[in-house]
Amino acid sequence: MSFTPRDASIFRPYPGEAPWPDADPDWTRVAKLDDAVIGAYEIERISPICFRIKALWVDPDRRGNGLGTWLLGHAIGTAESQGAREIEAPAGVGFYEHYGFPPPRDDAPDVSVFTLTPE
Repeated sequence: MSFTPRDASIFRPYPGEAPWPDADPDWTRVAKLDDAVIGAYEIERISPICFRIKALWVDPDRRGNGLGTWLLGHAIGTAESQGAREIEAPAGVGFYEHYGFPPPRDDAPDVSVFTLTPE
């Protein structure tokens, strides 16, 4: 049976449902398929206009089908709906670079900052 990201639903997690400890339920979302968590992300607000992607995870059995891309887009959309104009992600991670996150700045070598442009 083939899988597409749209087969899953994204929700706020129930307690203990995120794949890492101490997930902030306000800023964590899980992707579920048949009640099983198959992906997740967590963001955090750094300032009124800047959010950070703290974590993004896809179950190894579901990788390569676009779920990570879908979760990244959802995370960016969630941040943008809360006023974000910048999204930070870890620098040097090929996944984020593939989706347009630029090289790190000299003043923040561990962070890649993606700038959102309002329409």
